[in-house]
Amino acid sequence: MNKKFKLLLLDTGIVIGLHDLKLWDQVVEACEIILPETVVEEAKFCGKSAEYQEDIDLAPAINAGRIKTISVDTNGLEAFRLQFDPTYLERLDPGETEALAYLTTHAETCLVCSADAIVFKVLGRLHRGEQGISLEAILSRIGFGRKLEEWRFTEAFRQRYTKEGQTDMLTGRGLKKKPGR
Repeated sequence: MNKKFKLLLLDTGIVIGLHDLKLWDQVVEACEIILPETVVEEAKFCGKSAEYQEDIDLAPAINAGRIKTISVDTNGLEAFRLQFDPTYLERLDPGETEALAYLTTHAETCLVCSADAIVFKVLGRLHRGEQGISLEAILSRIGFGRKLEEWRFTEAFRQRYTKEGQTDMLTGRGLKKKPGR
C-alpha cells in the first residue's frame, strides 16, 4: 500500500488507542509515522492499558524504518514554550511540546493526531488547525472507519478544540503578551 499522508502521532494516548483497537500495524502500513522521541519513551512506560496488556515496544518498527523519530533540542523546546501564557503552557506535556515545536519550525508538512484538547487548541491558536486530524478521520481515510467509543478520538473532539483555539486567537488569549501591548 502506498503511503497516503504524513502523520505525526504525538501522544501516547493515540499509540495505546491504536494498539487497543488492534489497528497499529495497519496505520503504520498506510501512513508515514513520525514520532517525537519523547513519545517513544512514554510508550515504553505507559504502554499497557485495560485492552492491551503487552508492553508497547516501538524499537523494532523504528529500527526497520517503518517509523521515523524526531527530536527537538532544549533551546527549540524552550523557545516554543516561551510564546504561551499559563492557560496553555500548564496543559502541554513533553511529548506534545516536542511534536508541536517540531511542526512549527520545520517545512515538512505533517498532520498531527492527538487525544488531548490542548494540542488542537494550540493548532487553532497558531492558525494551523488544518494540520490537526482525529484518530477517527485517520481510520476513515485508510479504510478502517468505525464509530469510536472514546470522545477524545473523534472528529467532533478535534473540531471543538480547534475552534476554541481559533477563538482564543481572535480574543488574544493563549500567547504571552508582548511588552508594550
